[in-house]
Amino acid sequence: MFASLSPPSSLPSSLSFSLFSVKTPPVAAHIVPRRDLVSLRIRASKNGSPDYLFHEKLKSFAKSAILIGAAVSMTGKLSTLPAKAESPVTTTEEVKEENFSSEIEPTSPLTELLESTPEAVKTLRSLLQQKLENGEDEEALKLLERLVTAQPEETEWKFLMARLLGEMGRTENARQVFEEILQRNPLSFEALFENALLMDRSGEGDAVLQRLEDALAVAEAENMVKEIRDVRLIIAQIQFLQKNVDEALRSYEQLTREDPKDFRPYFCRGMIYSLLDKNVEAKEQFAKYRELSPKKFEVEGYLRTPLSKMKLFGSGEDN
Repeated sequence: MFASLSPPSSLPSSLSFSLFSVKTPPVAAHIVPRRDLVSLRIRASKNGSPDYLFHEKLKSFAKSAILIGAAVSMTGKLSTLPAKAESPVTTTEEVKEENFSSEIEPTSPLTELLESTPEAVKTLRSLLQQKLENGEDEEALKLLERLVTAQPEETEWKFLMARLLGEMGRTENARQVFEEILQRNPLSFEALFENALLMDRSGEGDAVLQRLEDALAVAEAENMVKEIRDVRLIIAQIQFLQKNVDEALRSYEQLTREDPKDFRPYFCRGMIYSLLDKNVEAKEQFAKYRELSPKKFEVEGYLRTPLSKMKLFGSGEDN
């Protein structure tokens, strides 16, 4: 099945690409995404050549490439940032990193308010959404810091804080918050996955795989079947991001053999085949995904829908 897909040679010979984090909307279930965590950097030859056409096809998938990661995380509960009105794509940023911790003293007047008045949480969530949509990142970050202080056990706020820090170019700060989450829950799927993306974005290719292998060893030692599978899904995604296409496809195929009812590997393989212009194989994988997906999600329509118009922030539903 994979004989025709040798890693670099499976793509046009004059084309090379890498996947890394930039500011365009990620896809997830609770809050409208506003920037992809993944895009493509491509070098193509002549505008009229087959390589250039492939380059253009890959560019058209740049905003949807993160759906592979979203499919992996679709069965977990996670919060994402809301859509920001027409913000430009930024591929590189030089931002001063500061010592940062989301672990602040657990009691405050806000804590008492949130404990005694549940409606206050909805009000603050609405305010946070407005700040993010208006591009008031610093104000949103201050609000998240207060929410983390008031509700230190509520990991949703920490996830949002980490993602916002990443969006602001403060990668090390974002990773620090994810590490805090992982200290409490070393096998948190979302934290492992997003921290792995940030590590890969920072050029720590070998380190990110070792980190995931360590997490896999912990899950295997505890015989945690679900967590073992989840970590292996993340590893397959990182293999793809590191251009190990055959290896990623083999990993997904093995996961499919072990649990044919898990829809996630089918979606991931479908996306990879689409990027390789293997449309017949892609359709087969997407058809299987739709058959098994609990929400019967229409993949083609999803890919045609602007990511900024996805479901709104704060639905509170599990994926």
